[in-house]
Amino acid sequence: MIVDFGGHLYPGVHHPSAVQCNPDAKLIGPLLTDPAALCSYIEASPLDRMVLSQPYYMGSDDLEATTRANRALLDTVADHDELYSLAAIPIGAGGEPAAAEFERALAAGSHGGAVEVSPATDGLTDPVYEPVLEVVDRTGTPVLVHPKLDESIGSGELDDSYRLNAIFGREIALTDSIWKVVHEELFSSYPNLNLVYHHLGGNIASMIGRIQLQLDSDRWAGENGLKSFAEFSATVADNIYVDTSGFFGHEQTLETAIELFSAENVLFGSDYPYEPRTPAEMATLVESVESASNGVDSDRILGENALSLLDKMA
Repeated sequence: MIVDFGGHLYPGVHHPSAVQCNPDAKLIGPLLTDPAALCSYIEASPLDRMVLSQPYYMGSDDLEATTRANRALLDTVADHDELYSLAAIPIGAGGEPAAAEFERALAAGSHGGAVEVSPATDGLTDPVYEPVLEVVDRTGTPVLVHPKLDESIGSGELDDSYRLNAIFGREIALTDSIWKVVHEELFSSYPNLNLVYHHLGGNIASMIGRIQLQLDSDRWAGENGLKSFAEFSATVADNIYVDTSGFFGHEQTLETAIELFSAENVLFGSDYPYEPRTPAEMATLVESVESASNGVDSDRILGENALSLLDKMA
């Protein structure tokens, strides 16, 4: 069973004009908005199932529009056994309204949630998220952590003149979130969080040597209560999940992530339809995971880990 935890779809007329008019979306075509095209794609690929989310609505301040989008995605999933839905959590509308919409979506059949993060805010450690985190902790539902799409680290920082936001800004947003979640001990307050970071957590594993250097208490003083490297790496390995999207299946990147997070905490994700635009490209991503894991743990990464998290909502 191969499960893609990192797919995206804006079904039918419910996709926002900002997505519809984006030049990249025009290149991608109906894969982004047409459930029939998606299902045909899955059938032609190695995939068995796909978990879908809608990044545009993650963090939205438009509660009504997000509710419509969540309902449309869930209606689509209800018609296709091979699909799962992650409800967008509109934290921009406020903590209590966002939590209420998340609970409504879960009760209606959504399989988890999805949030966006950015260094411009405190993200998951911001008190506004407390009502949402209480729902997540109580239900054990998986939550995809996605970078803020535009101006990912703040206005004017690493803009997209040279695709700097797309290449670096979004990854900084993800690594910043992991850093704060670990050092501010979010898992102590909410021990049942199942956070799945998109894009291999911003490829944070590739920075592990730099992290070790900066968290070495014998080298630096006055670090404001930061955890030691041993504490940091243990918390990450024990509590954080990542999906394999974002790096086009480069095996060295995957190998580094598997070493840090272990095969138990890595889920196959493709960032469909932005990354693999053909079934052949999806097959290449699957093959890369099999090669990077030496085939030993590939079943876990390609499907078992995702199904285990999704079963919490069965």
